[in-house]
Formats: sequence, structure tokens, C-alpha cells
Amino acid sequence: MSYFNPERRTRKSPLPLLTLGSLCVFALYYAFAANQKTVPVLPENAVRPHLVHWLEENPDAWPAQDPIFNPAAVRRIYQRTDYRLLWFDNYSLSDTANDLLKQLTAASSGNPSSMVDYRYHLGYFDRTLRDTPQRLQMAAVLDVLLTDAFVSYAQDTQLDKISPKSRPPRDITPVYRDQGGFQLVALPYTRQASTNPSGRKYFRGYNRGSTTANGRSRYYARDYNIDRSRHYSTWGSRSNSRGYNNRAYNVRSYDNSTRDGQPPVGGVSENSEGPYIAENRPYGSDAYALRDELARLRAISASGRWRPLPPGPAMTIGARHPHVALLRNMLSLYGDYYRYGGEPNNNQFDRRLHEAVLRFQGRHGLKQDGIVGRETRKRLNLSPTARAQIVETNIRRREQLPASLGSRFIQVNVPEYRLHYVEEDRVRLSMNVVVGKKIHETPEITTRVSKVVFNPTWTVPRSILVNELLPKARANPQGMENMGYRVVSGSGKHLPLTPKNLSAAGAGSFLLRQMGGEDNILGRVKFEIPNKHDIYLHDTRARSLFSLTDRDYSHGCIRLEKPRHLAEALLSPEGDWDQWRIDQLTVGDETTEVKLAQKVKVYITYWTAWVDGEGRLNFRDDIYGKDGLSANQW
Repeated sequence: MSYFNPERRTRKSPLPLLTLGSLCVFALYYAFAANQKTVPVLPENAVRPHLVHWLEENPDAWPAQDPIFNPAAVRRIYQRTDYRLLWFDNYSLSDTANDLLKQLTAASSGNPSSMVDYRYHLGYFDRTLRDTPQRLQMAAVLDVLLTDAFVSYAQDTQLDKISPKSRPPRDITPVYRDQGGFQLVALPYTRQASTNPSGRKYFRGYNRGSTTANGRSRYYARDYNIDRSRHYSTWGSRSNSRGYNNRAYNVRSYDNSTRDGQPPVGGVSENSEGPYIAENRPYGSDAYALRDELARLRAISASGRWRPLPPGPAMTIGARHPHVALLRNMLSLYGDYYRYGGEPNNNQFDRRLHEAVLRFQGRHGLKQDGIVGRETRKRLNLSPTARAQIVETNIRRREQLPASLGSRFIQVNVPEYRLHYVEEDRVRLSMNVVVGKKIHETPEITTRVSKVVFNPTWTVPRSILVNELLPKARANPQGMENMGYRVVSGSGKHLPLTPKNLSAAGAGSFLLRQMGGEDNILGRVKFEIPNKHDIYLHDTRARSLFSLTDRDYSHGCIRLEKPRHLAEALLSPEGDWDQWRIDQLTVGDETTEVKLAQKVKVYITYWTAWVDGEGRLNFRDDIYGKDGLSANQW
């Protein structure tokens, strides 16, 4: 029988096919598993072109919606690290980066819409880091934003201000000995090749590995034999003795009309404000300019061109958003944005719009950071109709004062938190002030400066005595005595803070007074301005308040940022008064009173809208609710 007979052919076994298939499946599985464990390698200089292009050549080409808030610092850091990634190990975040993200999250408010979260780019990181970035450009963007967030965090926590005296200027040795002399020497900067691609060595933006042979940084060439004595003499030592039995509480009085006294000889004040250099700006602030602005606001309202800014994310330079065009149109209506011909209404937040936002923020007393956040958005969305109502109210306030405020006067504008000293319609001195809280409003008054008091005493008002200081004095009488507090009898005798004397003070028979000196709550200088409210201008020990945007913290009096400069401006036309003499009078604890021969007018105003000397319409918050417009109370 033929072997080719189909009826006689046997069936092949499926076993070889199954074996081969199984081997293929196992091979694919192991290949896949091995691939999962393989970390893709990021070439060391692969991101350099991107970083150079964004940070140096064309910053406008920055691809992320989140802007770089610290471009100069970020650029400097990457220049020093030769444009390498600082926060990545290949395509994965380094342990340092993860630690930074945890720290930023802990430091933020946890509110994705807050400005802290925006400055730290936490929303961007949350959206982007859900998957490991596999593209060079994405890794570069994340690295730059992590660096920018770190710089912002360092500024917020003042990490760069730790031991500032121990760090010399960049790339300069502070001083070195050369044949018996001293000089500053710039050191040539040489970029070193990195042996750490992750950039951890450059965590703070400089090369930590650059040290001298003895182990110290090359930037710190210290000579321990240098004579560090100052080049000026010390005129005396200040006594801290507070004993009420051995202390003379005499008051020296000077009348500038006779000039019969001589200033005491003492040391230089530890709070010397340096030389007073007069400003020279036009003052403005008349009712006619306000009326012109009122007409302009009414015209904007009637035109129907104004539209509020809808809710949305914070915006600043570099951002792309549909609200940017609306913001540009709004600032153009208000005169803060300058148009040049047929300019497109694009959605790019550019440099010119950034400058317009800064102008708007300056006119409204906001922090000039160029960020359209919550506070700036609120001021932008105050309608022209509401603004016109505010201007009308302030026209009436201005017209209650004389048309000419005089050739020489002081204005303290409470909502502005500023003092202006004016001579011949030119602002010669301006400074920040702290005014009364809402429950202790600083009143609107017109008065004059009658006296300047150096190292003033403070007689405690009865309300503060009963509610605040008596409990403290009873709990710690010795501590209060060390701060200069004494009970004053009816005959003027200074008594210790015994329970009996404190009870008499609480009953109104005695007074409580703090003597002059460095611990006095009024500081070193007080300006007496006669008024029924017992309000005056004075120095303060709480210097940190002047850096705040809102400065309503006092019991009604006005605390001055630069009281010595104001004293010099007021006294110098009357005689030989300069920085050196005033600094002498603000040391020790002796009280000196100087009467002004020429009384200077003082206007304490409550203007929430005015036109300054450069023709700009300014607005401020209605901190005491006097405008009758809730939209202007923040």
C-alpha cells in the first residue's frame, strides 16, 4: 500500500508547538520584567539647550503656564552649575527633590488657590508629577520650577539671611594683609566640572566642594591678626541702671527762640537713621484734580466698556490665560496700561502688562509684586461707579480743609499709613506710619507741632492702665520696674510698684509712668501735637510693623518709621540741628524737651482717594468704614 494514501497518514503530535509557545511566552515575560527594572539614562547635557534657551536667549519662550518668580536667582544658579538638572536622578526625582516637595507642602496653606501654593508651583507639581516625566523638556521645566520654588521658600523663611555677617560679597575676599596694608580683592571665578549629575552638591546654588587646602572655603580668607577696632571713637557708655532711688529724673528744656541751652554730650544712638537727605517731589492733593478724575470715572461707567475680571487663577508675567486680554483692557481704561497702535489682545502676560500691574498696585497701596492674586483682583473688580462714589466722598473731605494747607506742614493720611512733610508744595520727607486699630481709631484733627521730646516719658492712660498694665505689674512688679515703670504720687514723687501703690494707681489716686530710655514704649522721640484726644506722633520699639502692608496696630497714636529724620527736618531751620546732635540726645535716659519757635501745622486726614503730585489717582482701603461703601472694605 502506498504511503501517500491519505487514509493511511497518521496525525502529528501538538506537543512541540505547545512547548515552543510556552518558551516564547516565558521569554516575553522575562524581557518585560527586566525592562520594568531598567532605569532610562538621561544624558548629562541633554537639557542644556532647553535651559540656555529659556533662561538666557528667549525668556518669553518659557513653555509652562506657571511663571518663574525669581528669574535672576534661577539664572545665576544654573549658570554656576553649567545648566545641569539639579533635582533629578536620570528621569526620576532625587531624594532631595522629594524632601523639598514635602517641605513646600508643609509650609503652604493647603489651599490650591492661595498665593503661597502658586509661588511654590504646588498645583503644577501635583498635575505633572503623577507620572514619571519621560521627555527631556518636561524634566527641564520641572527642574527649573523646583529651583524657583526653593528660592521663594528660602526668601520666605529667610534662609539666605542666616549669619549674614559671616558671608563676604560674592567672589571677593573681605580683606587680606599685603605688606602691612588691607584691600579688597576679587577672585577669578573658575567653573568646575561636575562629578555629580544630580546636582546635589549645588543645592544652594553654589559649589560646596570649593575649599582651600586647609578645609575652609576659598571665599573666607580670614586673617585672625586683623585689628577690628572701628575708625570712630565711642563717646560714652550707656548705663542700664533702673534703680528709682539713685536715678535723677530731671528734664532739660530748650527753647529755640532763645537758644540758651547746650545739648548734652553722649554717645551715638543705636537706632541712628543716618543722614537726612531731603526729597523733592510735587505734593498735589487738591480738590480740582479729584473733580477731573470724578468726571473721567463717570465717563468710563457710562461707556459700558468696563467688565469685571471673572474668578480664576492668579496671573503674573509669563502666564497664558483667556483673562489676560480682559486684564489688559481694564488697565488700559484706568490709564495704567499704555497702548501703542494696533496691538493684538493676546492672552500672553508680557512685560508691559507686568509694568501696568505694578503701577496699579502702587496706586492702590498693594504689595508691588506684579501678581494678579486675590487682593489685586478685588481692587480691579471695584467698579467705576463705586470708585466715583469714593472720589465724591473724598472731595468733600478735602474741601473741609483750607485750599492752601500752608507753606510748611505735616500730613498723616491714616488709610495710606504714610506721613508726608511738605515745604512749598514739595514733599521733603515721607515715611511709613502705624495708626490706630479699628477699635482705637486715629481721629481726623488739625493741629500743630509744639514740642519735640527726646527720651520721652509715658504717662499711662487710664484705660490702658486698668485693662492691660496693672495686671502685669501685680504679677511681675520687678520686671515692670526694670522697664522703667514707676507709680507717681500727687506731689510728683516716684514710688516703687508695691501692692499698696498699685492699688492707689488703680483707684485713680496715683499715676503710672514709664521713664525715658531704651525700653520706653514711645521710643526715643515724641512730637507733641495739642489735641483733645491725647494723640501724638512718636518713635516705637516695634520696628517690624513698618514692613507690613496694613499697619493699623496702635491705640490711636501715630508711630513713626523715621522720627529722627522728622526731628531734623523740623528743627534744622531754627538752628544748629543735625544728625550728630539728634543722635546724642537719643541715648541714655535723660529727657530733653525742645520747643519750636515756628509751629508747624499737622493735618491728620482720612483720605481713601486723592491725586498725587504726579497726577495719579490713588485709592486706599476704607479701614474704619467711613465711606459707607462695603465694597471698599477688605
